[in-house]
Amino acid sequence: MSAAPQAAPRVVTVKRVVDYLKRKLESDTNLRAIRVAGEISNYSVQPKSGHVNFILKDGEAVLACFAWASDAALFPKVGNGMSVIASGSITTYPQKSVYQLLVRSVEFDGVGQVHALFEELKKKLDAEGLFALERKRPLPPYPFRVALVSSRTSDGATDFVTLLRKRAPHVAVVWFETSVQGPNAPPEIAAAIGRASRADVDAIVVTRGGGSFEDLFAFSDERVVRAVATARHPVISAIGHTVDQQLCDFAADRHVETPSAAAEALGSDLRDIRRRLDERVERAKRRTESLLGGLRADLERTLTRSRLAQPRLYFLERLQRVVDVEAKLDALTESGLRRREAALREFVRRLDARDPSRRLAERARSLQAASLRLRPALDRQLDRAVRAHADRSGRLEPAVRARLERARQRVVLAVAHLDGKNPEAILQRGYAIVTYADGIVRDASAVPDGAVVEARLARGTLSARVERRESDGNQRIG
Repeated sequence: MSAAPQAAPRVVTVKRVVDYLKRKLESDTNLRAIRVAGEISNYSVQPKSGHVNFILKDGEAVLACFAWASDAALFPKVGNGMSVIASGSITTYPQKSVYQLLVRSVEFDGVGQVHALFEELKKKLDAEGLFALERKRPLPPYPFRVALVSSRTSDGATDFVTLLRKRAPHVAVVWFETSVQGPNAPPEIAAAIGRASRADVDAIVVTRGGGSFEDLFAFSDERVVRAVATARHPVISAIGHTVDQQLCDFAADRHVETPSAAAEALGSDLRDIRRRLDERVERAKRRTESLLGGLRADLERTLTRSRLAQPRLYFLERLQRVVDVEAKLDALTESGLRRREAALREFVRRLDARDPSRRLAERARSLQAASLRLRPALDRQLDRAVRAHADRSGRLEPAVRARLERARQRVVLAVAHLDGKNPEAILQRGYAIVTYADGIVRDASAVPDGAVVEARLARGTLSARVERRESDGNQRIG
């Protein structure tokens, strides 16, 4: 008995197959959140979008990887040949029919590689001068506001705040929270340091609790180190309870090994401050009492040894000297007044002798006599001037008339000459001015037969047609 024929499988489109595989992979819970270890190869960044493509290799096996630009920006500095752990989910790329890892974050796999990257970045930043001792600033001696860059859940931050409140309760702590571990930690820490740098604080503390070198590596990220180096306020770096230093420790103005040491460096013990203040107040009191004692002794010596001990005698001598001086001033004043009075009388006498009215009267009499002597001479001079003027006038008048007559005759001749050349005068004698084509006709041959010419007379204008021309100048005009 023959077997029943099997039904042929149904036909589906390529898109349905691709979509089915994509749903299968993305719905697998084991592939939704996966961490894959491997070596990076073919690492490339798309120039326009910033998205990243690379391959993870493990022996002969390879896994295509893709990361969006926003996630790739948070990656540590990675490159081909590095061993990393990439976290993400498995999906497909339908256009090429390949499955790939959609990478969300990347971390280094292996302590040796992290240390190599640490040393490479340390050399680079040190060459730029970020770790130079001459750029480090002193901490404020008595801060009142301190910025704390850390996580509220960090043991290091808790230790710092607890000890600072105990030692210096007057110091206010301003929190700038950030994550301190993981792929997102470096940009968050750098941003928190930037906000603290713009705040009204006296110093900045960057801290967290202990951990492995890899856990603390976020504080060696280049972005964090540059934020510490460019902060506006002095920075204390207290990363972990370990002697291993991170790169931000080198860039900070002060590095301490523990968060508690940061609290001791910033907040002087309030009891020590009070004790120092009490000592200074006591020294000031003793110094003041010593100065007052010396001043009292000086005052007593002055009062007992000087004339101020008997002020009446002291002022009596001064008073007698004043009386003597007044008597001398009175005598000098009286004598001076007498001298001034005598000088004034002499001055008045001399003024009377030189009275201007007397001198003016004498000058007036002299002028009158001179006037009487000059009057006949002036009359004779005036008479001679009048006769000379009359004589000149008699000689000039005939000469002027003769010159005027000669000028009139020259004008008459010029007018007659101009009238002879005046076209209007010529027309008055019966002549005409003939024009053709806006020009005066001087030659009969210049006008063709049948042409119309204009003849201007003394009174009016005639239009005529040329019927015949003659070379001797005679022509008939109709």
